[in-house]
Amino acid sequence: MQIKNIIKSRIGRNSIFSILDQILSIGMNLILAILFAKFLGPYSFGQYSLGISLVGVIAIFSNFGILPILKREIAKSANKTNIYLGNALGIKVLVSFPLLLLITMFIVLVLDYSEDTIFIIFLIAIYNTIISLISYVGAALVSLHRNDVLLKLNVTNKSISLIFAFVLLSMGSTLDYLLYTFITISTLVFIYSFYEIKKIIPNFKVVFNPRFNKKYILISFPLVLASAAEFINLKVDTIFIGSILDEVSTGYYSAAYSIFMGATFIPLAMTKVFFPNFVDLFQNNKKDAFDLLNKYKLYFIIYSLTIGLIFYFFSKTIILLIFGDEFNSSVEVLQLLSFALFAIILNRLYNYVLVALKQDKYYFKITLIGTLFNVSLNFFLIPLYGIVSAALATFITEFVVFLLAFIKINRIKKIYF
Repeated sequence: MQIKNIIKSRIGRNSIFSILDQILSIGMNLILAILFAKFLGPYSFGQYSLGISLVGVIAIFSNFGILPILKREIAKSANKTNIYLGNALGIKVLVSFPLLLLITMFIVLVLDYSEDTIFIIFLIAIYNTIISLISYVGAALVSLHRNDVLLKLNVTNKSISLIFAFVLLSMGSTLDYLLYTFITISTLVFIYSFYEIKKIIPNFKVVFNPRFNKKYILISFPLVLASAAEFINLKVDTIFIGSILDEVSTGYYSAAYSIFMGATFIPLAMTKVFFPNFVDLFQNNKKDAFDLLNKYKLYFIIYSLTIGLIFYFFSKTIILLIFGDEFNSSVEVLQLLSFALFAIILNRLYNYVLVALKQDKYYFKITLIGTLFNVSLNFFLIPLYGIVSAALATFITEFVVFLLAFIKINRIKKIYF
């Protein structure tokens, strides 16, 4: 009973830290979306959204899917922090970053974007790399149950970035100068995060062990494709809109999508805390682990249905209040996305469970199925029906993946009980 109380206390404490962190993370993205829309207009906002989506998809492949393995192994044993986090940072700097630039160069040339959009995309690629380094350290901190330190890092990064964004935009700054500023700030924060992890693991250092990294990447390989498929499901609509339509349409869609994703911050924060605790419980008491899953599932269903109804009935008020009359085309998109909210929230929870249960291959299969649905629907529907069809594709994709994950986890549960 005492152990259960300690775990519950830790879960509660870390949940608060994680929720605050997600408020900063997704909240900052939403505020930035509002600032970009108001000061820069749909075109530059569309450029930024397109760059974030495209680079994000490419980065999944160049990162080799090692982040879930890093989180899982450190959650099992804190003594593995040095080898898993140290090598992850080494892989990122020496392999992933050069690969990201090469793939990005090839894709932007094939898709034939304008020169100014290509330049923005490359700046975002650099920014994405530095943020990824910080996220590796952050993932280790979560698995070490040090969400308080992660919160401190992100408060520093996001608050400073947001202040500079507001000041620079108010002074008439362009998107490229904003990205220069974000790159500088995130670099300093990564150095700070390195110092913080060394306070916890004094002998920590960045390493590159070729023999270990070969095994590291091979073990992670199913998760490369799974993570790519999952991220593509979230971002392919933006990429298709930018390629088939234009940057302005991308801006309209991204406005609604930013609000939609903003609604996921509380469940996602709780899910990040759920993962290491589910791993701990599953090793000792499988019933307690699945009881924890059921509690999270109930909370998420209530939350998603409530917020979904608010989005559906008050979408016009929300869009016009936040972004202004220029974004009236975003209203119908938000209404359709409201139907997908429960599925996307539960999918993130189920995906963490599948990884914790070492169902990496199945996780890949269902996310690949979702990706095939999503890519096909966007490819055929966007030219006919515009940005509204992208929202419909998101709903169908998330529901299919949710259903497949639900069936698999219930089957696994029946094996034990």
